[in-house]
Amino acid sequence: MNKPKLLVSSCLLGIDVKYDGGNNKIEGLEKLGDIFNIFPICPEVEGGMVVPRLPSEIVSTSPLKVQNEFEIDVTDYFKYGAIGAMNICKDNDIKIALLKSNSPSCGNIKIYDGTFTGNLIDGIGITANTLQHNKIKVFNENQIEELYNYIQTNKEI
Repeated sequence: MNKPKLLVSSCLLGIDVKYDGGNNKIEGLEKLGDIFNIFPICPEVEGGMVVPRLPSEIVSTSPLKVQNEFEIDVTDYFKYGAIGAMNICKDNDIKIALLKSNSPSCGNIKIYDGTFTGNLIDGIGITANTLQHNKIKVFNENQIEELYNYIQTNKEI
């Protein structure tokens, strides 16, 4: 039986792609490989950003604008990263993703408010939004139990 495919934020797997050069490794996440074929991605790196890099936040959704903490517009990097993630999903028939919460790329429920003060607001990152609009089911690292339940009830994935 073929395992379902899962797009996963690289930082959650312990790959040092986080803006500060670190990662957000979730211990035990490698066990997902028993259930899924894992496709790691960091949309920001995919979009052309370097590691390390300045922190960035979505400062406007209409029009969409992402800036780093020195107010330099980095929107295009985030857009290109989202397109890259979507292309990986399309090319590999990936229907689900496990992404980093709160990220301006990957957050699926909350994002930082654009003031660089650590304040979270309801919102969605650019990659998570792109994937969801293309019918990719997006979870974050706080929803792993929901991810498992989703797989159990959606055998066609």
